[in-house]
Amino acid sequence: MLKKFQVAAQAHFVAVHMQEAGGKNFEEFTVQVPGMVEKIAFRMNCLGYTIGRAYLDLDFENVDQYTALGSMYFFMEVLYSRIEQYDFVTHEYSRLNKGFEMMEKEIDKCSKIRKKKFPKDFWPRMKWGRKGYMHSRFRFNNQPIDIVNVHLFHDDSNIALIQENPLMYSENRKRALNYVLDEVSRNCIKQNDTPLFIFGDLNFRLNCLTFLNRITEGADIRHDSLESFGSLKDSAGSSNRLGCGNILSMPSDHLKRSISAVEFRKTQDSLEDRNNCVLRIEKKRFDYINHKQLLNEWHQYLEDDREAKNFPMLFELPIHFPPTYPWSEDPTESGSFMKTRAPAWCDRVLMNSDAFQLVNSDNDAKYDSIGKIVCMGDHKVIIYFLAIDVIY
Repeated sequence: MLKKFQVAAQAHFVAVHMQEAGGKNFEEFTVQVPGMVEKIAFRMNCLGYTIGRAYLDLDFENVDQYTALGSMYFFMEVLYSRIEQYDFVTHEYSRLNKGFEMMEKEIDKCSKIRKKKFPKDFWPRMKWGRKGYMHSRFRFNNQPIDIVNVHLFHDDSNIALIQENPLMYSENRKRALNYVLDEVSRNCIKQNDTPLFIFGDLNFRLNCLTFLNRITEGADIRHDSLESFGSLKDSAGSSNRLGCGNILSMPSDHLKRSISAVEFRKTQDSLEDRNNCVLRIEKKRFDYINHKQLLNEWHQYLEDDREAKNFPMLFELPIHFPPTYPWSEDPTESGSFMKTRAPAWCDRVLMNSDAFQLVNSDNDAKYDSIGKIVCMGDHKVIIYFLAIDVIY
């Protein structure tokens, strides 16, 4: 796959960013990451990338600092005299030596990157996870470029979006990404005209209200009571015919006490017939009547992807690929969504205005997902091709 895309792009510089390095069961599988990275570096060298650097945050025992982020950078020989890397301690650039270097131990002491885990108080109601950012800076022909690998907070509960606040998670991501932008700006040598590229699992999700209204049009709402252990109760207020907006506007104190699941059903006359259920939502379940439709007709709800608009200072190329999450982790069902979350374009590449100007000069820039028919975990990888004049 690396060879395929290198040949297609004829790239002189390749950046690879990982989130959750080591996987979900990181305590067991993190040990395998360095070997995997070494194999990637070997293959990249065979493709002509004679300069390589990798920065891996793998020390999961260092709970206060651990982000599970990994950033890899590969350069063709032709860039040897034109590329420099920034040192965040000495505040100076230096030429990169040929060969591959991997930093995985005491990564917090590495001066070639800035890495931070988001503070605990960013999300006190959730378990403190492995979310943060890793910042690198290179200079191509005296033009500095900032590259940031980011992993933002996920939606912990589908139900919480309905019973509490449909914006509760997106507002937290907004706060976290603004924090990253402030940190990058604070550490910029040149406050202006420094292109910034942000890569990562930003966990952007669809607008809950508009998306649910779209896919459940004409359906009735029912909610399960926590006291009923998941069974449906015929009590006052348990069914509504006013659409999704009605349940989102119900008093939150009532919902916090009672709801463990929400169902959207076709007709008022057959509410007890579970075969008429269009959509059932639980904390970690999103069971739609036709998941193939969600997969095949994603362009119809792309307009519900609005979270990037929270950052008017950032730009993005148009999206022409299916949602990157949540894909099946079963190799026999690699072309299907899991029934855990609503589909979303979680994985993105954003940039500031200076970077966007560089990108706009390339009419052949490509923004896409890869592995569409291959099992790659619950996220699809985003790939970004562009030609930047300053490199040459």
